[in-house]
Amino acid sequence: MKSSLSALVCATALATAALVACGTSKPRQSTLSSLTPRSDRYVVILSLDGFRADYQGRAHTPNLDQMDREGLSGSFRPSYPTLTFPNHYAMATGRYPNNHGLIGNEFWDERGAHYRLGDRKAVEDPAFYKGEPLWNVARRHGLKSASFFWVGSETPIGGHHPDRWKRFNDKVPYTDRADSVISWLNLPLAERPRLLMWYIEEPDHTGHHEGPESPKTLRMVEKMDSVIGYFRSKLAKLPVRDQVDFILVSDHGMQSFDRSKAVNLADYLPLDSFEHVATGPFTHLYPKKGYTETAYKILKTVPHISVYRKGELPERLHFGSSPRIGELVLLADLGTQIFFNPQGIPADFLRAGHGFDNKHPEMYAVFKAVGPDFKAGRHLSAPIPNITLYPLVCKILGITPGEHDADESLAETLTKR
Repeated sequence: MKSSLSALVCATALATAALVACGTSKPRQSTLSSLTPRSDRYVVILSLDGFRADYQGRAHTPNLDQMDREGLSGSFRPSYPTLTFPNHYAMATGRYPNNHGLIGNEFWDERGAHYRLGDRKAVEDPAFYKGEPLWNVARRHGLKSASFFWVGSETPIGGHHPDRWKRFNDKVPYTDRADSVISWLNLPLAERPRLLMWYIEEPDHTGHHEGPESPKTLRMVEKMDSVIGYFRSKLAKLPVRDQVDFILVSDHGMQSFDRSKAVNLADYLPLDSFEHVATGPFTHLYPKKGYTETAYKILKTVPHISVYRKGELPERLHFGSSPRIGELVLLADLGTQIFFNPQGIPADFLRAGHGFDNKHPEMYAVFKAVGPDFKAGRHLSAPIPNITLYPLVCKILGITPGEHDADESLAETLTKR
């Protein structure tokens, strides 16, 4: 057996912070302003959705193991809430969800507009998105970019998409996506993207339905390993192969649900006392005027959850000041699923999910990097914030980032130079 989840637990200790208003800090001033775009570098970023940091240690992953020998390996601590859209956009902007606009997979904004996964009109509405994503930073420096399904790239943020981009379609075979990235790296120089970001929705989908301990989930992990091997074998044949830094990431981990701990808020609160609700391991509620304190006191008595007024979440979560967040935020105990359903807990209860507090190692995500800017065989013992990806990519490409929340000094330590 390779290193297990228990090793991750030992590798890091997150201190409990005082309950204070959070997410209000100003964005960091970049120290990378003197950079010059590097004409000899390309960055390819692949995200495997829901690839928990310890999956590799429980599956046969020769291609991931090879990446570890050739480059940097470690794990990402996702931003809170540990959900797909908030974290992909956090990596793309270097901003916490509190500050980049996508505070959840479902929310209501200042206009009263409803954002949710699967709503094509909402997903493509640039008013929901803040921050300057990497592809716009590249554009600002005269570099071309490409995206195959990265969150935010389907939206004209600041009036712009990446130079090449695709609308999400889960029917596109994984190796076809890899082939497209390879073809983009083989374009004539004037058309060739220098930043390429692509996405695969596994092993998240399988993990939700089968659970992170399931052999079926681990077989999907092995399938993703084979896609990586396929991509890297194609990359090795390109003329630019020695100029490409390949970075592998994920947005969050996965945790099995315990049905005995499921919480149905309809057992405690009247649904008509709220303007809106968004539920799951990350739940936030928009009470009607005058009902917030009453709901807060009731929710304090409910088992398997912690309730916070939006401005009182732990500071370490960097979450709670955005006007898009409901007045009450519920943190589910690990493994607890939250519903607000007067008809009772749904029959189609998923086996596993995410959205939990990012202090839990079960939420940690994979992070690896191999290429000319990374030292071979280096391993990070403790997880690093996933927003670090933003200044890291800017440093490699020699471009000045936009305003962000990441620690540039940490990003500086990840490369050779």
